[in-house]
Amino acid sequence: MRATTPKRRSTWRALMRCAVFTAAAATLAAQAQADEVKIGAIVPLTGVLAPLGVDMRNGYQQAIKDAPTVKGMPGKLLVEDEQANAAVGLSKAQKLVLQDHVKLLVGGASSATVLAIEAQGPRLGVPMLTTNSQAVQTTGGQCSRLMFRTNPNDAMMANGNRLLIKSHPELLQKKWLIVFHDFVWGQSNKAQFEAIPGLHVVGSAGRSLGTADWSSAISQIQSSGADAIYLALAVGDDMPSFIRQARSFGLHQFTLLPLGMPDSMLQALGDDGVGLITGGLFASWTTADSNPAMARFVKDYAASYGMVPGPQAIQAYAGMRLALAAMNDAESRDTNGIVDALDHAAIDTVIGRLAVRTGDHQGMVGTYEAEAVKLPQPQYGAQYAWKVNKVLTWDELKIPLDQTGCKGLWWSDANGHCRPLAESAHPTKPVVRCQRALSPVG
Repeated sequence: MRATTPKRRSTWRALMRCAVFTAAAATLAAQAQADEVKIGAIVPLTGVLAPLGVDMRNGYQQAIKDAPTVKGMPGKLLVEDEQANAAVGLSKAQKLVLQDHVKLLVGGASSATVLAIEAQGPRLGVPMLTTNSQAVQTTGGQCSRLMFRTNPNDAMMANGNRLLIKSHPELLQKKWLIVFHDFVWGQSNKAQFEAIPGLHVVGSAGRSLGTADWSSAISQIQSSGADAIYLALAVGDDMPSFIRQARSFGLHQFTLLPLGMPDSMLQALGDDGVGLITGGLFASWTTADSNPAMARFVKDYAASYGMVPGPQAIQAYAGMRLALAAMNDAESRDTNGIVDALDHAAIDTVIGRLAVRTGDHQGMVGTYEAEAVKLPQPQYGAQYAWKVNKVLTWDELKIPLDQTGCKGLWWSDANGHCRPLAESAHPTKPVVRCQRALSPVG
């Protein structure tokens, strides 16, 4: 047998040291990953809804930057592009849960994506908090103990528009034509607007998401004699495209938006956007003038992203701060612990006190009556902004729980009987939940 030379022994020892170091590094990396609290964000970063998704992602990231730990462990945001496609969004949710092992899902710019994920909630087995889905059924007929919403829904925004129209009775004298996206959210929003008492609707023009040529809808408006337009278009590339084309055709009718649009779009629209009105604005950075918390957030956000936060970014920030606070307070890091903590979390945010209604997990928030204006002086690069004319409160906008269509959330009382979750007295400790969503017994 050939003797091992000193040179070979030295090489062998070096290889062993390298192997030991590599194994130790892998162990440390695995330990570091295990000590992270992962949150998955599903937002459209490409496609027609990308402006929404970018704002939402930025708001989530800023929230984790400002509150970086959960029970002493770093929070980590994993972002997936759902491409404004419900099937893609569901696939990305499955990936985040089954492969990346996130503890919570956030996001969902499209109600179709959120509802698809909600339908698969029992299989995914983690809670989701949406800050942008407006379809009523998210916390209505399809409500789930795993789904939470912190933004106003379509019915609440319709109430905001009712209040706006009530304070401007001349709007009831107008002939309205509704331009809407012909999918889940647009249909829901259109139906809620049409239900406003006394409104004179002379027609509607439904178009698919991604419509580039709006000339046929514009011709319909012209031939209808409408002198007011309700623009139930998802906030993406289609909305500014319609507004620009309408202006180029000489249409300057009173235009009401259900929820406004990101401030980045207002800058792109320029003077074409001035005068747009909404009774359902999620939030506005211009409230920084009277809200110190908002002022700090706007300054930090602009430093991070070089622009002012739009309504979706503000809602994303507030919703994520609520989620992080709940996860910090949770008795355990499993699904039941996080769900119970979200049920009872309440914190002060940039949009005021934020909590969800225990009975349906709808965020108890308000909206804003606002008008798109040109600023006297640019601020943080913005020349146009949503000027808030009136704050509409949760008490003014809320839908009574028995009218939401939500019938699936139950709790178990001291005698072991299933009761509607709405009957719980918002206890300081989480209630014990029934495992079945059945009619009360006993």
